[in-house]
Amino acid sequence: MQKIIIIIIFLFTGGLLNFSLAFSQEVSERGEQGEIEAISILPKKTNEIFEEIKWLQAESMITIATRHKTPINKAPSIVTVITSKQIKQMGFRTLIDVLKIVPGFYVSMDETGEREIAVRGVLDDASQKIKVLIDGHSINDVWRGGAMWNFNDLPVENVKRIEVIRGPGSALYGQNAFLAVVNVITKDTEDIDGIQVTTSGGSFSTQNYNLLFGREFGDLKISGFLDYFDTQGFSRKIEQDALFPAAASRSPGQSQNRKEKTDLNLRLSYNNLEVKAKYMKKRRKDYIGVGDALNEESILRDTYMFTEVTYKLSLNEKLNITPKLYYDQYNYDPFFEQRPDGHLGVYPEGIKGQLRFKQRTIGFDNQVNYKVFEGNELTFGLQYEWIHQHDIKYGKNSHPITNANLTTVVDFTHDLPFTRKATRHVYAFYLQDEWNITKDIDLTVGVRHDRFTRFEGTTNPRMGLIWRFVEDAHLKLLLATAFKAPSFQELFLTNNSVKIGNPSLDPEKINTFELGLGYNFTKHMSVSMNYFYNRIRDKIILDAGSPKQFQNGGGSRIQGIEAEWKADFGNDNYVFANYTFQDAEDTRSRNRLPDVPVHNSNIGINAGLCEYANANLTTFLSGPRPREDGDTRRDIPAQALVNLTLIGKNFVDNFEVRGSVFNLFDKRYYDPSPQDTVPTDYPQQGRSFIIELRYEF
Repeated sequence: MQKIIIIIIFLFTGGLLNFSLAFSQEVSERGEQGEIEAISILPKKTNEIFEEIKWLQAESMITIATRHKTPINKAPSIVTVITSKQIKQMGFRTLIDVLKIVPGFYVSMDETGEREIAVRGVLDDASQKIKVLIDGHSINDVWRGGAMWNFNDLPVENVKRIEVIRGPGSALYGQNAFLAVVNVITKDTEDIDGIQVTTSGGSFSTQNYNLLFGREFGDLKISGFLDYFDTQGFSRKIEQDALFPAAASRSPGQSQNRKEKTDLNLRLSYNNLEVKAKYMKKRRKDYIGVGDALNEESILRDTYMFTEVTYKLSLNEKLNITPKLYYDQYNYDPFFEQRPDGHLGVYPEGIKGQLRFKQRTIGFDNQVNYKVFEGNELTFGLQYEWIHQHDIKYGKNSHPITNANLTTVVDFTHDLPFTRKATRHVYAFYLQDEWNITKDIDLTVGVRHDRFTRFEGTTNPRMGLIWRFVEDAHLKLLLATAFKAPSFQELFLTNNSVKIGNPSLDPEKINTFELGLGYNFTKHMSVSMNYFYNRIRDKIILDAGSPKQFQNGGGSRIQGIEAEWKADFGNDNYVFANYTFQDAEDTRSRNRLPDVPVHNSNIGINAGLCEYANANLTTFLSGPRPREDGDTRRDIPAQALVNLTLIGKNFVDNFEVRGSVFNLFDKRYYDPSPQDTVPTDYPQQGRSFIIELRYEF
């Protein structure tokens, strides 16, 4: 049945392509007058239809490529933009759902149930090599270096658009902008005037309530949202965990995915002054368990908050200055049951531990944009961050080093802490020059220097040359370097029998070459193809010691191709398809990098059935995923997953209903587990559904 559906999708896609090519040819042959005549055969609301086309017209700008608004075909990066309308029509509910359709991106799940993102063939713990921003504010946490542990389930009900750079971004954004940069732009008073209430429920006792608001009071603008989410989460039978067949193993048994989350976002602006704030609190269970052993008592608690104050100062038409002051705090407070009761017959109460720390960041960024002359603009700035880890607590019912059993949970905070109090200072300077050399040639050069208190400074340049060699076509030649600073876990984890940190670590580095070609057949259809070559060195890995220690060693070589096709026929009828080939290998062993498919593709079809209904079908296709070195299990099989979303609208003023079915054909599929842990891998959810009601006041 799945094969039949996929064939139908491809046939339907091909039919739309033939129609759009024929339409394009007819318009071009008739000329300007003929164009008017050709368009006149369309429905009466033609002008409204074309105003709604977002992908190739209205949504042709991006901010993160240059730190200010730039047309996509002039942006010195390989970029993707997803709009709120597309997000709604595809039924996406979280950030990770949206990122699944980005070329070169692939999503996998770890043993705790959190999602990790692989980009261009590289998957690492906590997605450390991706910089994630909310309205330009970094939300990568200091402990792991990534943002996905806390924000993979970021709600997208309040999102205006999501901008993605595929490739290095350290020349503008510093650490962790290694393989990609993601900027989540939220809605403000330009997008909502009043209150929108959304409630939804579905499989796994899931319930979600969202309040989105925006209002202007003269020069004062207030907008934001409040989101509450609660679910039992999908649960699968785990035949064997890492302890099987030991008597203490809870396998065969059920995984756990319970989650409760509160998310608050607020934005205030008055003339040139803007204040942004966010608060997120999450409480959840382990999926399998931190030690890949089924458990019942683990509770993972995280709280993340930030406040940012920005002032936009325009001294004249040429000079703009934007100083920014911000404060971030991350509280980590989990209780882990690493091993269940009766483990090895030595631990009657199992192995359990309580961890806690807080991390604070105080930062300042001053960006200056200066138009030197027509067609030339300079962007430069200074950034400083003070990062402090403190309030560390550590208790365990076994000795942290010897693993000797203890009768109760003992406080080791002062004698054998799992990490230590630490402070990091980051100083940075960045400079970028954009020059429109001729009408059809743009050159962007930039460089950023970051200096950290624990290692020497790192300098990362980039260059982008864009040539619009014929009308509606462009060629991008991009060169850049980037770095990932060691996370606090990699530096300061200690008194652990499994792995420990290394305060002498250097940052990971990458050199990237990209070549991109894009062409618009008409104003409503485009294709693009990109080639990339990455070389990673000083990669941070765990050595073979006991306990294992983080070290700089080895590297990777990755090359690949990304291809995209988009066609928008107006009236909410559009098709997209993308394909990624990525050849990623370890430079020492010459083996493929594990857990990421060589071939990956996404196909989407949206149909505006009528004024009252919309239907969307999205298919995710993945080739086999190779195993890590020494793992004798067969590769993770290829998979094809289909989602269906239906929207009913306009039959009642200001009211809308949306229903989504995920994994429509109930496909059984798995995400890879490490060797010698869960031999059957991590089973993923089958068919599920969500019904959503939305009303605007």
